[in-house]
Amino acid sequence: MSVPQRDDQVRTPIFNAMPAGVLILATAILASAAIVALIPEAGRWIIASSLVIGGPAGMALPAQPLGHVAPLVLHVFIHFGLMHLVMNLAVLIGAGRAVGLALGGGVKGTAGFLVFFFVCSVAGAALEVLLPHDAIVQMGGASTGVSGLIAAAGWVRGGYRGMLSLALPWIGFNILIALTGMVLPIPISWAGHIGGTVAGALLFPLVLASFGEGRGGRPGA
Repeated sequence: MSVPQRDDQVRTPIFNAMPAGVLILATAILASAAIVALIPEAGRWIIASSLVIGGPAGMALPAQPLGHVAPLVLHVFIHFGLMHLVMNLAVLIGAGRAVGLALGGGVKGTAGFLVFFFVCSVAGAALEVLLPHDAIVQMGGASTGVSGLIAAAGWVRGGYRGMLSLALPWIGFNILIALTGMVLPIPISWAGHIGGTVAGALLFPLVLASFGEGRGGRPGA
């Protein structure tokens, strides 16, 4: 199965015709970062409500204002430092634009983009929580969702082979982080990245067929 690439996805400059789904997510992420930076009390509540928290089996986890399920979605809106924020926004804009254009710019395509992004985010966060841990771990950032967009952008660029050409190197890089972390801990959620990527690779053709508008919604043979 392959996903067709439209001519306007190749020829249009990256900052032209930015899909609504990308703009909605980028605006929400930037607004959250601004609140955290400028309104400390509100920022602390946002972080406490949005952090994904995992720990050893049977251990009682710290209480969170909105419980432990809401952060599976909300974690994409919080970031730890400017570099973390900029890197995720860069991938959101680059890969997200290609995916958004493939789905279409109408209400249906935008809804499909957001559904896809958050399903990938939940998949990545869930894998992080479900993995065995010997201590409390906390996770935040949009990289779970943008990892799914990387795989989806591969589908758009070149069908199944295009997806593999982007997804496999990213998965391999995160496996390397995991192995390195056994010796020297690295504060990167490699499991969240892999979970989001795998979800994106598996789900994008289905999301495109269900939500895509016009030609973009018809996967090729």
